[in-house]
Amino acid sequence: MTALKKRIADLLNNGGSVQNICNEGGAISISRTELETKRAAGFKDFFNSRYSVRNFSGLPIPAQDIVECISIAQKTPSVCNRQAWTVHAYSKKPDMERLLAIQSGSRGFGEQASTVLVVTCDLTRFVDVGERYQAWIDGGMFSMSICLAFHALGYGTCCLNWSKEHRDDIALRKVAVIKPEEQIIMLIAVGTLPDSFKVAYSARRPLQEVLQVH
Repeated sequence: MTALKKRIADLLNNGGSVQNICNEGGAISISRTELETKRAAGFKDFFNSRYSVRNFSGLPIPAQDIVECISIAQKTPSVCNRQAWTVHAYSKKPDMERLLAIQSGSRGFGEQASTVLVVTCDLTRFVDVGERYQAWIDGGMFSMSICLAFHALGYGTCCLNWSKEHRDDIALRKVAVIKPEEQIIMLIAVGTLPDSFKVAYSARRPLQEVLQVH
């Protein structure tokens, strides 16, 4: 809260207004055509045009496109190039409904998704206590690559948090048929884009707070 108050004070002191502060975040309307143009305009525009999408058309995603996206994401770097990740893909509505019900963070849009992915990392690929965080590091990087790959092919994605208690973890493993040695990293809702839709956006932290040059 202290940081938020300081941010508001800084904005007001620099000539901002309450309206301008509110305009730093919210929702914006975007079209599928606009995204297609930005995706082809170079890496910076491609990267900046990726949003977490919570508004899908509900149309199916061809299996070959899912295969292509995961194949692209395999180029993700990993510790010692171990590639410990696995992707479980579910496109049948009953399966997706059960998975999303356990995750419980996609109410209002999860039912529109075409596919739900569960990203995992094999803990047996990591050899000592010094690598205890590596599954989340490698799995998180791989998940971002998956999102960018689907964006490149014109699909929307939304990462679904998996910070869950043990009972939820057990429940998802049972429904998704995931091995005990696989650490669940996150779920990703994937879907086809409507002609126009809204996405959430937020102001980025000031670069001087993020980049520390030594």
